[in-house]
Amino acid sequence: MRSAQIEIEGIGAARAVEKLVQGGVPVLGAKLQKKGVLIKVDAKHCKKVFAILRGSCYNVKKVSFSGWRKVLARLQRCAGLLAGAAVFAGAVLFCQSRVLRIEVVGSGACYTPEILALLAESGTGFFSPAPEGGALTACILALPRVSFCSMHHEGGVLTVQVELSDDVLPLSTEPLYAPVDGIVYSITVVAGTALVAVGDSVKAGDVLAENGTQATIAGVTIAYSVDEIYPGGEESALAQAYLDHGDINQLQTEKTDSGWRVTGEARVRASRNLG
Repeated sequence: MRSAQIEIEGIGAARAVEKLVQGGVPVLGAKLQKKGVLIKVDAKHCKKVFAILRGSCYNVKKVSFSGWRKVLARLQRCAGLLAGAAVFAGAVLFCQSRVLRIEVVGSGACYTPEILALLAESGTGFFSPAPEGGALTACILALPRVSFCSMHHEGGVLTVQVELSDDVLPLSTEPLYAPVDGIVYSITVVAGTALVAVGDSVKAGDVLAENGTQATIAGVTIAYSVDEIYPGGEESALAQAYLDHGDINQLQTEKTDSGWRVTGEARVRASRNLG
């Protein structure tokens, strides 16, 4: 039998038990409380209890069920929470199936700008579905000295691993040049001489490291400010900004009359004979 506990308050609340019995409601149990009485009845008589006590000086404060009615009542109270959890879980799964960040790793990371451009041409960018291999992998393998390419997407991060093969190619004797205007964020020189230090301002094309007639082996990361206005919505502006500049630190967006302004700090890496 499914039962219900009903808390009744009011002056002389205990007499409500007698009134219910006289009205044809079997009372299965009663317990006096500080301000009233707690009675137990068959759950099917709940409506009848309310009808009998309607218009009296008693106040029905609380009703709780046992058995499946109790479970149903709890589910009804938690319906909003369950719905919100379902929506949240769906959103997480959806976002994880999209590209939220692109990382180019391996000795071919020096081709990051070219690889990002190839990805953009194939329709891969911020919040796009993960790309498939095939033609895109073939395009990356067509880059000079590239001998291996693989793509892996997990947790919103698209990792493109690119490896170079220099078995039959001589090392370049060209110096290391600055790829963009900005500030030297880091510089590594394995063979040759660094002509700048961390924190120095440089212009695109400046010589950053050289080794005379010998091979220069060096790498540099340049940090530069991003301040651009993109037309359209905020998501498309962010997508284009990521394609143009890669990861952007201290990212901020601002609505303008002509679109969305994206500001922050981007970093670009360049190397000479260094993976």
